[in-house]
Amino acid sequence: MKKIIYLLLLSGTLTAQSDIYFINSGLGIERINRDGNERKVIIAWDFVTPQGIAIDMANSKLYWSDWIADKIQRSNLDGSGVETIIDTGLQLPEGLKVDAINGKIYWVDSGTKKIQRANLDGSNIEDLFTYDLVNLDAVALDLPNGKMYWTEWGAGAALGKVRRANLNGSGMEVLVSISQAILKGLALDLPNGKMYWTDCAHNKIQRASLNGNDVEDIVASGISAPNSIDLDLLNGKMYWTEQGGKKIRKANLDGTNVVTVLADNINSLEDLVLDIHDPETTATIDRQAWPSGFFPNPASKVLNIKGWEAGSSLVVYDQAGRKCATGNDSTLEVSNLPDGQYVVEITKPGAQTFYLTFIKI
Repeated sequence: MKKIIYLLLLSGTLTAQSDIYFINSGLGIERINRDGNERKVIIAWDFVTPQGIAIDMANSKLYWSDWIADKIQRSNLDGSGVETIIDTGLQLPEGLKVDAINGKIYWVDSGTKKIQRANLDGSNIEDLFTYDLVNLDAVALDLPNGKMYWTEWGAGAALGKVRRANLNGSGMEVLVSISQAILKGLALDLPNGKMYWTDCAHNKIQRASLNGNDVEDIVASGISAPNSIDLDLLNGKMYWTEQGGKKIRKANLDGTNVVTVLADNINSLEDLVLDIHDPETTATIDRQAWPSGFFPNPASKVLNIKGWEAGSSLVVYDQAGRKCATGNDSTLEVSNLPDGQYVVEITKPGAQTFYLTFIKI
């Protein structure tokens, strides 16, 4: 049977809410809304040094690395239930990311010179990549294509680089090399095929295609020691921390309209991560309005499918090919699915089958 692949077009404009979790060294992990208001200390510290932070929206958890205590911890999103999940074999753990679909956490360690992963509870630690570098900083995941990306930098005239490899560590390739650069934060815009990074040495934010081509400066003035970066693709914004300016800022994805979000009571800003959510989002697929190559807006609660005959069956598969939801005719409940990209198999009466994709947030 010939399979026809479509991308979903979701009707309407979806505006997600965004909370920002960030590490303010010496104070702890804090949370603000995307305008810098409603500030709250989630986890207070006065001596430890958390470095990287990641969020698992599917299980309502925060993860962070501590490069002085050499451990990885997690808590609930409100800061309760703090637990140490890894406290052996680490030397300078830094950036980390969660793969909620497959139940994994990935991190880089500048002390051991390793990229590693483990189950979300810290069990089953795997070494994915080991090599002699001075500093590994950020890691980002492209789960649909089975890739991980990371930033690295050395001392003096060494090249700052963005590299990528398969999720198991094989097939490593250098995508970007910049002389005397200190490449820190890294974020992926998969729908538009772009990656963004910060260069702390040259005081700029840059982006390129996912293969490393078409490097461009998008914020190259009025910025001081940019560190971490994250993207709000639904609202067309990027957020970053500045260690030099001691502030959190945002701009459009092309670097225009730079705005300071937070600049008060800052010690030293390390990582930040966006919690993008909208519990009332209902996405609708309109069969009559599919343009080729359109990447869908997300759904968070209900997926409605328009234009199919009565009696159609719906099956949702995750990126590993596992069946995770079913429905009939036109409606799928998706609120219990982990965040990520999914495929919907639609079988019409008469056994004609179509395959569509959507994103769950």
